[in-house]
Amino acid sequence: MIEDLQQFESGKSLAFDLCVVGAGPAGLTIANELIGSGIRLCLVESGGFGDEPETQALYQGENVGHSVTLDEGRYRVFGGSATGTTTPHRPAWGGRCAMLDPIDFETRQWVPKSGWPIDLETLRPYYERSKRANNFLEPWLPDDAVPATLGVELPEFHSQDVNPFVWRIAPAETPPSAWKSAGPRKRFDWGRAYRQKLQADPDVHVLLHANLTSFVGSADGSSIETITVSSLKHVSMTIAAKAFVLCCGGIENARVLLNAPQNIVKRVNEFDNLGRYLAQHPRGCIATLETTPQTDKRLQNLFTDFLRPDDVQYELGFALSEQAQRKHGLLNASAAIYYAAGPESPWRSGARLQDAVRTRKPYQGILRDVANVLGSADSVAANTWRRVRGRALLFPDPLVSILIDLEQAPNPQSRVTLSDMKDSLGMNRAKVDWRISEIERTTARQFSDYIGDVLQRLGLGKAQPSAWLGSDLPVQNDELYGTFHFIGTTRMSRDPRDGVVDENCRSHGIDNLYFAGCSVFPTGGHANPTLTIVALAIRLADHLRARLRN
Repeated sequence: MIEDLQQFESGKSLAFDLCVVGAGPAGLTIANELIGSGIRLCLVESGGFGDEPETQALYQGENVGHSVTLDEGRYRVFGGSATGTTTPHRPAWGGRCAMLDPIDFETRQWVPKSGWPIDLETLRPYYERSKRANNFLEPWLPDDAVPATLGVELPEFHSQDVNPFVWRIAPAETPPSAWKSAGPRKRFDWGRAYRQKLQADPDVHVLLHANLTSFVGSADGSSIETITVSSLKHVSMTIAAKAFVLCCGGIENARVLLNAPQNIVKRVNEFDNLGRYLAQHPRGCIATLETTPQTDKRLQNLFTDFLRPDDVQYELGFALSEQAQRKHGLLNASAAIYYAAGPESPWRSGARLQDAVRTRKPYQGILRDVANVLGSADSVAANTWRRVRGRALLFPDPLVSILIDLEQAPNPQSRVTLSDMKDSLGMNRAKVDWRISEIERTTARQFSDYIGDVLQRLGLGKAQPSAWLGSDLPVQNDELYGTFHFIGTTRMSRDPRDGVVDENCRSHGIDNLYFAGCSVFPTGGHANPTLTIVALAIRLADHLRARLRN
């Protein structure tokens, strides 16, 4: 059943076995896994089925550290940030997926506060189920088998510091056989994928436009008895449950709990870890690449996106080796090469001409651009054929950049606290102090050198490291920027003194309160988090099924 809180009279009460707050990938996964279990479940979602500016504005807050845009990149909508909707304000979920590496789970002496209470082998069977949940329905090929499948002969790196890396992009939800009848191909959308299943299950109650605004706990705060949810139209409802799971994202999971009554906050935050250790996967340009016409085509055919419209899509790039991390005391990292048309390319000429037609404003050099486009008809035709074959555009004389995705070292001073500002529901907004440490720059600098050595040895170009890598000044916002992967604010730990939740994602201080999403990651590796978020959510669903049945 799916209902809208705004259609109810205020003051009603409902009771369930389990209440899950947040209908993004984590919350939807838990609900989906429990379908048919007989567990009565309420899935609470702040938004509706589409973009709503007033609801999205609840994310606004105060930024006091390295720049974070708080009301972009995460979305209050059924499906969360992994919806496939495309609007000018919200691009589609990219679907880029990878697993964490074994070293990411380890306690590393050179990374204080590293180490998960579970290892990769514990999570591996849940990763297999997560792949299917993310719409990877065909066998997951080993990384070393992917290039041959793509028709690519990847050269040997002969490096102990850099390995090839493969990202997988979730297949479209519209199968190729249905394209002609189904219309345009759509990116896999978590909201669309699970909406009908949850609507049909008699034990699942989805409540839209319901924002968690308050908790009521037992006298000593050791358990949550009820929560109150409210809509922006001032309709409120009380929900009682035997267990509660917060799946609101790395910033909101912390903000919601910090707004709770003090007897609850003290239990969750006994050792002052709630909201601390905020991390992302900082991204930035670590080098540009000087190439020649002889190497341009080869480079772009090796390290690029492989679109494969009828199957899993791939991207080939680089990863920092485990050996290099251990030897040099570095964090985990990966990098990909991106290509842009040069200022005199036919693609830039075409873009300028298109703008001139649209605005009806001619410009100096318009005849040169017309001649450039007309003289490049063969290139346009060749690129059209490349797109049909599932290859990215091939740019002549491209601008080539190497972009890094970095792990961050856990930093207790990088954190989410509460601002004095209030949102429209009367809750304190988030104050975000995201910090970047020197070990992140050190890792980026050395990784840039390693990749440059590999590419030069392979005859694929000469890397020019970015200036910020060798600077003594603080890293600027345009040098490393966020990826909206908010990690660590309710981190998992064996010892309550080191985190917020245990290995089952249950609060150390409150018996029936759980957290899901990448806020529970103690460290984040370099991999996009969705695959791991879903694996942990499936594991949590199994735990809750056993607990609530008993």
